[in-house]
Amino acid sequence: MTKLTSVPVPKPRISSKLRKAIELRVRHGLTIEKACAEAAMSPAGYYKAMKRPAVKEHYEEVQHAYILEAEKLRSIAKTRAIEVALDLMHNAKSETIRARMAEFLASEGKTPQVAVHVDARHSPQGYEYVRPGQQVVEVVPQNVEPNDLDT
Repeated sequence: MTKLTSVPVPKPRISSKLRKAIELRVRHGLTIEKACAEAAMSPAGYYKAMKRPAVKEHYEEVQHAYILEAEKLRSIAKTRAIEVALDLMHNAKSETIRARMAEFLASEGKTPQVAVHVDARHSPQGYEYVRPGQQVVEVVPQNVEPNDLDT
């Protein structure tokens, strides 16, 4: 009986220009055209390469790594902001600033919710232009008789 062994599949190659274009696109938010220009490749080549599953996978990996880095930076910045707020609460000369920092730390940095009121009722006021050929429709409230409007 013969022994069969599987041959490992080589990892698909992605050019350094394409890698650079993907990095510029994800990390700097450049358009495809600008990222390709800086990476010295054609946009057509970029679009063609993005159809390959290995390139899509690499693009998603770069995005994921960038998001993880941003989350790490956010947590570091939040920690630093708390340190500064604590220092201001203890050492600020202004009592107002000390009070605001105490409120900030007590609320864990959450800002108060803003209430927004949107009035969806439509009540036309003033002059309305009627285009030629357009019909005018008058809306009469239910509790008013049409004869009462003439007076």
